Amino acid sequence: MSTNWSIPAPAPVDLIPGDLIQQNLQLMSAKTKSSLDLSVLLASRFQYAIDTLQEVPRMMVTENRTPWCHPELYKDGMPKVMQVDAYACCALYITKNPINGPLITTHIQSRHQELILSSLPTSPPEVLAHTQALLLYQIMYLFDPTLNSNTAIETLSLSALESAAFFLFSSTHFPPAPQETAPGMAPSTSLTSLLPNTLQSTIQFWKLWVFGESARRTILFTFYFIQIFRLLHGDRDLKCDGKLGILHSWYSSAHLWNAPNALEFAVAWAEREHFIVQNVNFSKVLNEAQPSDVDLFGRMLLVTLLGIDQVQAWFCRRGAIL
Repeated sequence: MSTNWSIPAPAPVDLIPGDLIQQNLQLMSAKTKSSLDLSVLLASRFQYAIDTLQEVPRMMVTENRTPWCHPELYKDGMPKVMQVDAYACCALYITKNPINGPLITTHIQSRHQELILSSLPTSPPEVLAHTQALLLYQIMYLFDPTLNSNTAIETLSLSALESAAFFLFSSTHFPPAPQETAPGMAPSTSLTSLLPNTLQSTIQFWKLWVFGESARRTILFTFYFIQIFRLLHGDRDLKCDGKLGILHSWYSSAHLWNAPNALEFAVAWAEREHFIVQNVNFSKVLNEAQPSDVDLFGRMLLVTLLGIDQVQAWFCRRGAIL
């Protein structure tokens, strides 16, 4: 089954060349090491992500999702490390007030310390839940000063999060980018042809995709978050290789990610162009996608890469608002 290009590419004048993306990556690295005003960098490239992160605990509790955790991921059951620990702590966190605050703070700290001192599980689903739980705790710690009372625990927590993400990385499949077709040659077999042709098989395919894409996004966002965390804590010696230190890829497709069931996923898989972003290279997305193709996860990364003004301009030229 060939991909149906139902979304026209923008005119060439709107193209954002790859060298501009590389310049932005170099600029990000240079600014974190110089004496330039860090607040300008934060406002332009990180404020959008920071604003989103502040809503993540509430999003997880009320919607069973985050930009890197698909709402269907835990539909058939949530591992204890998420259900009893991180998920429950998020629910407590969003209800904190001056009266219950001390008790909730103590509970979250206790659960978090138990998690970072525990051994990594071995099965990929458990490792994914373990990593996502650590990430949720770290986000709560980032925005709640009452939780940040122990520097040693903070260091240990970041180390545990990084180790879990690396372990998850070792068992996660990263899709290759589609090969460009040379002029005059027949196009190669589309990835959409791999979609099963029975309902039960399609449902199973969707569930596997949900797990795989949640894992890919969790890995990428973990290393992205660690950089943000260190930047906000005054680390000016950040290293930026343009791909967060790992070789990775993920599906930049709001139509796939937001599909509420297997049938709508199958339609999006067959009829919509889904862009595979490798190593934070958004060139194809910027040149061929429309705003409706870019979900919240992609928007956060794009703003960090290009700055809020350029991304707003890209959306505006296509008749949309970021």
